[in-house]
Amino acid sequence: MNLDPRVFDAAMDQIADKSQKRLYQTDFLAWAADVLGRRYYTRMQEIATAIATPSNGINRTAVKSANGCGKSFILSDIGTWWVTAFPPEESLAIFTANGRDQIERVVFKYLKDNYGYMAKRAKGGEGTPPIGWISEQLEWNYSKPDGSGKEAIAFGKRPADTDIVSSFQGTRKRRTFVGLDEMGGLPEDILTAAEAVTTGEESRIAGIGNPDRRGTMFYRVFTDPRVKAEWNTYTISAYDLPTMTGEVVYPDNPEGEAAIRGGLTSAKWIAHKERVWKTGGEVTFDKELGLERNLTGAPDARFKAKVLGEFPDADDRAFFPESDINAAMEREIDPEDAPVHLGVDLAAMGGDESVVMVNRGGRVRVFDKTIQYDDGGTTRETTGTWSKEDEVTSARRVHAIAKHLGAEEVRVDSAGLGGAVFAMLERLDEFADAQYFLVAVSGAQSSDDRDRWVNKRAQNHDQVRDLLRKGAVDLDPSDTALRDQMLSVTYDLTPRGSVQITPKKDMRSEMHGSPDRMDALIYALLDTTPLVGNPLRDLNKGDVVMLDPWEMLERARTMPGMPI
Repeated sequence: MNLDPRVFDAAMDQIADKSQKRLYQTDFLAWAADVLGRRYYTRMQEIATAIATPSNGINRTAVKSANGCGKSFILSDIGTWWVTAFPPEESLAIFTANGRDQIERVVFKYLKDNYGYMAKRAKGGEGTPPIGWISEQLEWNYSKPDGSGKEAIAFGKRPADTDIVSSFQGTRKRRTFVGLDEMGGLPEDILTAAEAVTTGEESRIAGIGNPDRRGTMFYRVFTDPRVKAEWNTYTISAYDLPTMTGEVVYPDNPEGEAAIRGGLTSAKWIAHKERVWKTGGEVTFDKELGLERNLTGAPDARFKAKVLGEFPDADDRAFFPESDINAAMEREIDPEDAPVHLGVDLAAMGGDESVVMVNRGGRVRVFDKTIQYDDGGTTRETTGTWSKEDEVTSARRVHAIAKHLGAEEVRVDSAGLGGAVFAMLERLDEFADAQYFLVAVSGAQSSDDRDRWVNKRAQNHDQVRDLLRKGAVDLDPSDTALRDQMLSVTYDLTPRGSVQITPKKDMRSEMHGSPDRMDALIYALLDTTPLVGNPLRDLNKGDVVMLDPWEMLERARTMPGMPI
């Protein structure tokens, strides 16, 4: 009996497919190259292999990394491999993160990209189409062969904090993969839930994140010897990236090489952070990279977490570097005819000080002269510090100092007592002769960039830190109270990497009072250009404004970010 050649070819193809699938199940890198056309840089290859097919029997892997190293990318690729290279009835991938947004916009975006690439490739006669479909409900489902309905092979979920431990129950399969994206921002109960569904010998847990915060479950995985012994732990520094090492990932594919380099942290960004997130050291020119760099400075907490992929030390929480403060106190700036800006921090009727700081072109001092002012018909004296005063008297002191100095701007803390003083300066007839522009400062407002600063308070602190680093501030060398307050300021990094200055109520115990001088300094140094430079600032309610509609259209078309 002769075998039909077509049957023979089909049988051989089936055998080849099964053989290839067995290869893919033990070699993630081969699967990624053949199915996704993907290659990884050396450090990522090592980590991906350890997650997918660990050789030491440990099925938990944690990766702390610098910014822009492709960690979420690799987590999604391994998830795709997990549910397409193995039988769907045996495989399940669960993804969680510190918010649904992160799962949807990052992890599932990459999963959809992979699905689309595989589908397009199969349509062109290469490979097999991906199984099932991905829904907008963060689920990757397939139709069960027995016709009994659909079943999930992957899903994303960030359970409520009150229901974390039980949230994944009943969803395990023989091979369950749990991907923890931004692991540093996840509560410990998430790990408990992951452990509950990865009971099979072939199951895996992989956690990735930036090492922004100590005292977390993620931190203990890397630092507690008993916990660390149960994990494969890896670190990716920005200096491991091809943008710094010069490694060529796609030697035969210029487009692929350009794409991978464009998606990773650039050498330019790293060099910039060497200059602004290090203290001391010497800035030199790197001829090979064509960039100015600071290779010898001391890295601050942000540099350690975002560039080196390391957890900050306990003493890295100091926000203002002592070397920058000392340099500012040794510096002498000639204010010449610089305008006067006042920063005013007002204390309630307690032991804290109300403080007026005077900024002339970067030279900042507490107002230390004694001048007279009218306090409701009584002549009194004031300097730039006082305590135990009511709102009206405090407003009169501020107004008198501003008039005496011919201040151009008066920046007042708008919280608490400051809010009442600001309202009086703005509304009461006795202050109608003010020639200064009044600015209300609210640290609780949203920052201009939530990925960098939690709120305006953090942004304002960071602006002063930047001015100190640039040598643009001259501080009073005898003001030890200000120096102590600045040295006491601490901060944390949120899971998304935003700077968060320690709340005042927590700082009071460290500095034995309120940071009144430092806050007044920050207000005095604020960049108020976007506010005072507004051409509409002098308009009153009811004034008529006219603008040519064609001019308005042209402005909208050419503004940054337009068209949208």
